[in-house]
Amino acid sequence: MTQSHCLYPPKMSAATALLLWLWCFPVLNAAESKLVILTETGQSRDGVPVLKLHPNPGAIAEVLGRGFSGRLFRLYQYEQEYLRLASSGSKPEPAYLLLSNQVGGFPRFGFYLDNKDKRQAAYVDLLKSGPIRGRFGSMDQIFAHELAHIMVRQLAGESEPGGSNQTHAIGVRTDPRQAFQEGFAEHFQIMAIDDPDADPATRSLAFNASWRKMAEDQALRYRCELQSRWFLPGPTRMGFLVWFSGTEQVWRYFAVKANAFAHEVELPERMIAARDLYPAYLLQNAVPGDLRSPPKSVPVLLSTEGVVSSFFYQWATRESIQQRYRDAEFYARFGTTSAEVSPLENCYLKLFHVLFTSKPADSAALIEGYKSVFPDESGLIDALVQEVLFEQPHQAVPAIWLANRDFQVGTSLFDQYRSLPRLHTFDLNAATPIDLLSVPGMTRSLATLILKNASYSSLQDLRRVPGLPQAMLDQFLEMSREMDRLKSESAENETVLSIGVILKSYAWRALGILVLASAAGALLYRRLRSVRWMRAAANGFAASFLVLTLAWLTTGTDACIAFLFPIFILGFPAVLWQLAYQRKVAGAARVLFAWIAAAIPATLLVYPWF
Repeated sequence: MTQSHCLYPPKMSAATALLLWLWCFPVLNAAESKLVILTETGQSRDGVPVLKLHPNPGAIAEVLGRGFSGRLFRLYQYEQEYLRLASSGSKPEPAYLLLSNQVGGFPRFGFYLDNKDKRQAAYVDLLKSGPIRGRFGSMDQIFAHELAHIMVRQLAGESEPGGSNQTHAIGVRTDPRQAFQEGFAEHFQIMAIDDPDADPATRSLAFNASWRKMAEDQALRYRCELQSRWFLPGPTRMGFLVWFSGTEQVWRYFAVKANAFAHEVELPERMIAARDLYPAYLLQNAVPGDLRSPPKSVPVLLSTEGVVSSFFYQWATRESIQQRYRDAEFYARFGTTSAEVSPLENCYLKLFHVLFTSKPADSAALIEGYKSVFPDESGLIDALVQEVLFEQPHQAVPAIWLANRDFQVGTSLFDQYRSLPRLHTFDLNAATPIDLLSVPGMTRSLATLILKNASYSSLQDLRRVPGLPQAMLDQFLEMSREMDRLKSESAENETVLSIGVILKSYAWRALGILVLASAAGALLYRRLRSVRWMRAAANGFAASFLVLTLAWLTTGTDACIAFLFPIFILGFPAVLWQLAYQRKVAGAARVLFAWIAAAIPATLLVYPWF
């Protein structure tokens, strides 16, 4: 922190002066520091929270003060000075961080700092108990992510909804506006890990092969379960709430750097031809694609935040763009000079300027705005775009949003069983085969023709698709009207992501499987041992509970290990008791086989076998 001094009369005693200096020090430092860490008071005023300085910010301030987040404080000061000179005229604010009990990370605006009115200031809200460093998704990465959201909003303004009603995730195809907002923020997480001055524990994540393999294995297991013919939910679907968030953070680094989300996820014919296309939808949106698979279409690429994140990562790290400095007047807008700006800072200052002057709502608008403001860099940007889009032609196409009442999806990927269903909305010009096949009466051949003839300026352009029946065109027109109704009603009927409701859908399935497995396990146990039904039921329940709990809570556990778990925990002690006190080898063998039998139903039910 920058040390500040409090003036006092010359005749004041040294003790009084020291007390006054200590009283003034935190307030003055809060105003001048590049980072101010706050905590909650539990009070609010004028509809915004009243916050106070954190009493012990040491460890967090130290970690966030280095590496990429430390560089961001400097960039944020440049951005604040730019806004002051360009429009607001208000004094630049430091970066504020609130450590709260709210799970997740959020960009927020407006608060009181004790009695100081900060309703125009922004702050990042992070969970105070979260890891500070050394984990994928730790505070030194998420802080950068949320501060990016703040800067984009301060420079380009608040973005309007883009059409999709799906909750975003790294691989979910939503819409260009949502993908732009999230993709730009997510690339800061990569920069935070790769920064040469990052905390060593965070920097080492870039070379952590075990985390990368874990994420790849989870994707493979999830893919196998969705593709299987087994109708009961397997470990990765039932344990989705346990593993996905952490795995997604790993994908935000390794998969995004490889631009894996730009590649198609291969879907087996059986999934595409299934009556319920939701498993195919989940697979298409949840996991990275195979790098050997063909790329997605350009509208889909620009609607996928994982691809947009990869694009901005490559943009920020391209030396040819970093080294292209502007004139002195440009840097004066930020209150600095070119000599004081590093190549990386130079790259971001140019982006900040375009965000403010062009107010782009999506990646395509940012690209065009940048080329307009800096025409001498057009060739560099075009080369970058072609590389990310795999040489596919990039042209502006209108969004034609449709809402399909006959196909519902979950409110988020966490809603694996559609406990909070919502209509599936999609842009015709960014459609996938699953989008089109979910329309009643659609055939594979007709869906292929519609995709082949894209793009469309309006729904009437569908008439040029050979063999498209008038009834199908009428259906698309009705989906367009349904989308209009959905937009008009969205403020009143907005589906709220309720973890409690989603958890109930998992709980009921878990209970059903547990009851079925316990009953079968008890029956098998009693067939091998002449015990009372109550004891057989208790042992069947215990064996099933251990198998299912291990499978669902540790989704990487193999079926063999889950099967052996209750046998080691309960079966072997029972066998030893038989040998020690009953001294009957035959009885001990029956006990062992009874426990083996009791564990079989749960193992067969929870794991997909074909």
